[in-house]
Order: sequence, then C-alpha cells, then structure tokens
Amino acid sequence: MIKKYGTYLALLAAGLVLGYLIFGTTEKENGHTPQTEKDRQAQWTCSMHPQISKTEKGDCPLCGMDLIAVDTGGDILEANQFRMSENAMALANIETTTIGVNDLENNTLVLSGVITSNEKTNAVQTTIFDGRIEKLNVNYVGEYVKKGQQIGVIYAPEMYTAQDRLLTSSSFRESNPKLWAATRNTMGLWKMTDRQIDEVLQTGKPMFNFPLIADVSGTVTEIMAAEGQFYNEGDPLYKVSNLYTVWAVFDAYENQLPLLNMGQDILITSKAFDDKKLEAKISFVEPILDPTKRTVSVRVTLNNKQQLLKPGMFVQGTVAVDGASQVLTVPKSSVLWTGKRSLVYVKTVSDEPVFEIAEVTLGNVMGDFYTILEGLNPGDEVVTNGTFTVDAAAQLQGKKSMMGAKDKNIASSNMEGEPIALNLDSTFQAKFTKIIHSYIAIKDALIATDTEKTMARANALLKELNALDITSMEAVTRSNIQGIIDNAAAISEAADIAEQRQHFKPLSQKMVNIASNLKNLNQPVYVQHCPMADGNKGADWLSFENKVLNPYFGDKMLTCGSVTQTIQ
Repeated sequence: MIKKYGTYLALLAAGLVLGYLIFGTTEKENGHTPQTEKDRQAQWTCSMHPQISKTEKGDCPLCGMDLIAVDTGGDILEANQFRMSENAMALANIETTTIGVNDLENNTLVLSGVITSNEKTNAVQTTIFDGRIEKLNVNYVGEYVKKGQQIGVIYAPEMYTAQDRLLTSSSFRESNPKLWAATRNTMGLWKMTDRQIDEVLQTGKPMFNFPLIADVSGTVTEIMAAEGQFYNEGDPLYKVSNLYTVWAVFDAYENQLPLLNMGQDILITSKAFDDKKLEAKISFVEPILDPTKRTVSVRVTLNNKQQLLKPGMFVQGTVAVDGASQVLTVPKSSVLWTGKRSLVYVKTVSDEPVFEIAEVTLGNVMGDFYTILEGLNPGDEVVTNGTFTVDAAAQLQGKKSMMGAKDKNIASSNMEGEPIALNLDSTFQAKFTKIIHSYIAIKDALIATDTEKTMARANALLKELNALDITSMEAVTRSNIQGIIDNAAAISEAADIAEQRQHFKPLSQKMVNIASNLKNLNQPVYVQHCPMADGNKGADWLSFENKVLNPYFGDKMLTCGSVTQTIQ
C-alpha cells in the first residue's frame, strides 16, 4: 500500500515539474510574467459615489468611506473615461468610425422650413381719414376680399365738414367755377365717388357715415381693426395676401452655406401631402446671419394656384449635394438624444477600447448623417454601432453617461445631490454656529467687493477653525471641515476678488453640508443659490437674511439668485 501511494506522489511531482518547464518557460520567453497588484496603476473611487475618481487612496469627500481601487488595465484614465473589455466589444458588435470633412458626393442635404405668404404680394388696408368704425364686414382671417368691395362703414367728422363746404361752394358754381371745381376735386381725394357727391348736392344734406372700400384684392391674413374703435388717417385695418404664390422659407446653418446657391434645384415635401413632391429652385439666400439661431434663411417661391400650401405649414426641402467637403458629419446611429442634449461616444485611445462621452450641437440632416456644429473635430473616432451598449457600460462604471451628462464634475454633483447626513454633537453645533457668523462676515465683504476686508475676515475664520479638534470627528465631518480650512486659507492669501470668489464656492458648499445638519438654531439660516455664478454652473451660499445679496457678483448683479432652503 505504501509503495502504491509513493508511486502516485512521484507521478504528481513529475507532472508539476513538467508543467512548469512547458508553461512557465513559455511565459518568460514571451515576456508575459504575472502582473502583481503593485505593478498595476489604479484609480481610487467610492463604492457609494462612483463619480469620485482619485489617483491616491483616501476618504470619499462626500460620505467619508474608504476609497477602493479600480483596475484601469495598467494606465491612468481621465475622470470621465472608461475602458471596455475586448470580449464585451465583440459581443455587442461595437463599431467606431473616424469622422472628417469627407466628400459626400451624390448625397443630400435636408432642410426644415415653413410656408409663409409671399411678402411681395402682401398689402395693408388703411383708413383714408380719421373716424370711428361703425361696422366692419371683414370678420375672420382667411376671408377673401376683392378690390372695390365695401368692407365696412366709418363715421368721419372731417368728412362731414368737407361736405358742408361742398354745399356752401355750390352756390358759387356759376360765379366762381374754379373755386367750385377745386372743392369738388377735394372730395374726390377723400375717395368720394361722383355718385356720392351728386347725391349730397341733390339732397342738400351731408352724409354722416361713409362706406369703407377695399383698395386691394387678397386673402385676409391679419385683422387689426374692431368696431367702435377710433382710427387716425393711415392706421392699418387688416392685412391681405395673394396666396396664388407663397414662400417656403428654410433655415440653413452657416457651415451649410457653401452647399447652397440661388437657382439650385430643391425638392419640397410635407406630411400634409405625402404623395406629392414639388420641384422648385432656390430663389433667394439671405445675406445676413441670424445671430440668435446662427442660421440663414433660404427662400423658395412656389406656385399655389390650387391653394394646397397654407401659411404656417411645415415642409422639408431636399437639396442634392456635390462635394460637401466643408461639412463635418456623424452617422445618425452615433447620436443619443436626451431631451435638449445630443451626445456621442468618442474613442479616446486609438488602439485601446477607452471611451468618453461628448455633447454635440447638431445641424440639419444630410441623408443618413447629422451635420456637427460644435463638440467634435475632424479625426475624432466615434461609436457608430452599439452606442447604447457603450452608454450602459459608462453607467455601470459610474462615469458620465446619457443619464447623468449634466454632472460636469464632482463638486456640481455634490451640490445638486441630497444633503449629507452628519452626526453632530451639541458641543460642536454650538461652536459651528459661531463659525457661521465669521463665514457671513466673509460673504458680506465679497458683496461689497472689498478684497482686503475679505482677506482679513478669512483669517479670522481660520483662527476659529484651527481651534477645533477635528481628529476625533467622523470622516465625513472631518473632510468637510478640512475643505473649509483649505479654502479659507486660499481666500486669506488671494489678493484678487475673482480668485477669492472662486474659493468661496467650495467653502460655501462645505458650510452648507454641515449647516444643513444643525438643529435648534437661534435664528434661521437661508441657503441661497445663483445659477449664473461660476460661468453658469451655479453656486450656493449661506445668509442670515431672506433677501438675496449675491457675493459672487457684488453690485454687478446684486440680487441675482433665490432662497432654496431654510435651516432652523
């Protein structure tokens, strides 16, 4: 029996030696020695707050928990970059494309537009004398008015006076024919017809109310007049347009202008008539750029004898593109939509599966592509297939993703998140209440834009903070106090008001974190927020007053902000 077990042990030992000689030698020859944990470079993050990313071990600045190491595959990634495994890339069939200003010959440019009335055929009906409209026959938009048609009745005191002069001068018809002719011609200038003048002369009684006669024919597009209102000479009553021709007005972005020219063929479609396509030519490209939309109006004149096109109707225009070498585009499959934002994933390392999200500004559609106005550069490598899978990987790794792309950095995420719960004893609360008063003094100095006073009051705050024993505090409280100390010290050494205000933001957030956990205060403390501070990223501060006085702008925008929380 002993001999049998001895044989088994000998065979096992021989197998181990043989395995080492084959596999161990091969690994060494190929340079694939096992990598130890110390050899790998790691990032440190928090299991509860994965947006935290540090290069050294420590405590989470949000909750105080110990940071854990995250293997990055041997290199240090940026805060919002993440790595996917080759196996995950293959299973999800993830594909990327290097974008550029490529030639898109035989492609199309799709423009969005709207039908408007042809301004060349627009006209305005006005009053020709002062008066009060007794009756208006034009009652609704869309009504057709013909030139010479009576459109209402107006009472005009001046016309009554003019008729009285006409009757008086009629007695001088034989003795002073020139005076008579001049008076009668004046009535013609008031748009009285010969029949109306003869009627007044025959009856010997002036007319009180006069008919309003249409000067032009067309469809009513806007009504400005109302019965019972008094109008001065030349006041508009309504607008008309001849809708036998209309305009299709499209918006084109500035980087699309090289592709568009007057006389260029354009195919117009609308959901209102899916079975019809209107062939036309671009009649005008506006020479002035709209500074708010960064677009130029492209106009097409359309025949509308069948009244198929209605002003306000949305249309699309498709233009054949030849050599669109000045337009940066991405495939439609690359873009993720999150309401107002459009996002793509960029492969940041050419030979490794490392990705980062990027927010882009889209232009119009060009076939199966979107034009890119901002956010990408030629040569960027973007995900074109499997974009949602890449976004899911970003979310699982706690990186910026489609669901959390607003979180620009850790500080903003902290400010927008839930208040941090702290366990504060009564002794600490009493001491920190005094610290709030010193903090308020800094805030008041910043409101006054007084650099020297701000430095002095920051020094006073430091003295009170240094008197605290933070060694016995829990980690998260200690982290917040240390943040207040660091930023107060920076303010005390900064001789520039802009730099002081820059450090005041993180100092204030740490103060808000702690003050939100205080109880039974002698007076209310108000948390106030300015959305325009720090380059429109927003910033908070504490105040004893409900009235907003902004420390980040001073008298430039003193009252910008609002109260977001009351601590009592």
